[in-house]
Amino acid sequence: MSDRSGRLPDDKVLEYRAELLERLERQPAELAAAIAAMPEAEWHARQDGEGRTVHWLAAHVRDLEVLAYGPRVRRILTEAGPALEPYPSHEWSRAFYTSAEPMTQILAQLSQARAEVVAQLRPLAGPDWNRVGFHPPSGQRTLQWWVERLYNHAREHLAGIRDAAIRE
Repeated sequence: MSDRSGRLPDDKVLEYRAELLERLERQPAELAAAIAAMPEAEWHARQDGEGRTVHWLAAHVRDLEVLAYGPRVRRILTEAGPALEPYPSHEWSRAFYTSAEPMTQILAQLSQARAEVVAQLRPLAGPDWNRVGFHPPSGQRTLQWWVERLYNHAREHLAGIRDAAIRE
């Protein structure tokens, strides 16, 4: 329910942000469970609908968390209106991919990076969620927008991993 300006009441915004943090916190375990649901021997063979392997998807989610989203959140929290680094495409992390990297390492690094982001976000006051950073392709965006983007990016690839798990 919004007021005449289209804004949600403050209690609804706080409720939404609290739930967003809970979902962010659960996501690495959900990703790990989806991967554990298939045999390890298939992590490099099973593919999502776009032909990306489960191993690559997990590494990609981790890489963007560690190299893009986490640093952007930190910069927005520590700098006034930072100019954030653009990346040439969604799959720029492909250059960092190592197919021999252990899945346990990928998942541990993702969990650690996500725990750090959640720890930075939990104590924030309402106005802090509205801090902004400028991202050349996206423009001026709030911290909340970036946090939602981080969550949705992982959610989309988690869906791809679940899709790969049921493909034969």
